[in-house]
Amino acid sequence: MKCVARPLLWPTCRERLGTNASFGLMEDNAPAHDSIFTNARREEEGIKKVDWPANSPDLNQIEHILMLMKSRIQTRRGHERMTSLPQMKLVLQEEWDKITIEEINKQVAKLPSIIAKYININKENNYHA
Repeated sequence: MKCVARPLLWPTCRERLGTNASFGLMEDNAPAHDSIFTNARREEEGIKKVDWPANSPDLNQIEHILMLMKSRIQTRRGHERMTSLPQMKLVLQEEWDKITIEEINKQVAKLPSIIAKYININKENNYHA
């Protein structure tokens, strides 16, 4: 975490805080994101962490982008064989590079309706977008 947070994450978060005082960092509950060390450093930087359900893939937009990639890769598998790790890495990189900002924005734009549905089911994490 030190290698990513100090040079990249903390400066970006401070920049966001400068333009939006209510900014909060959203992370999943991976051990590295919720360690005593990481939490202490984040607090030292003055960055609030968003309270996030422990298991909430529906609320994590990267999961939706990964599903898009998975669909594209499965389509490719019908046309070509991927039998080695280097081939798979190449295909993953190619499909990642094809994702457009419009596709990302489309997924992000769905978040308010997903959250509304999530709230309507009494915050039980069994809703799937």
